[in-house]
Amino acid sequence: MKTSSLIIDLRNQLPWHRRYVSNTSTAMLWAGWLLLWRPIVLVISYISLQKPHLINHFLGTFTEVLESGFTALLACAISLWLWSNFVPSKTKRQAQPKSMQEYSDHFGLNAGQLTLSRQQKIVTVHHNADGQITQIS
Repeated sequence: MKTSSLIIDLRNQLPWHRRYVSNTSTAMLWAGWLLLWRPIVLVISYISLQKPHLINHFLGTFTEVLESGFTALLACAISLWLWSNFVPSKTKRQAQPKSMQEYSDHFGLNAGQLTLSRQQKIVTVHHNADGQITQIS
């Protein structure tokens, strides 16, 4: 096993009965998945026998959808690559910390009371009817 591989494959170190159960359950799940598709395959085969032009139309539409999807995927990948390489990223400036006096002037409070309330563990903020801070205690 490679040490630089991102895939951890320790299957050979498992006991044989665990590998057997894993392989058997995987095969059963694949068989169940294929059985789920059986009704759709039967309907498509019945339609292809009765009206073959519908299958040709369906396959033509399917190929057009695949082509359009591939084109859209390619255009999206190219536009994201161009955007990441040629559009400069704008970083936001860090806001400068305000002084206690600026806070007290903005809220109309006493600077000493504001400093004291910042040091307390529990603070009660009183508001008026307009939502403005009137008192901090």
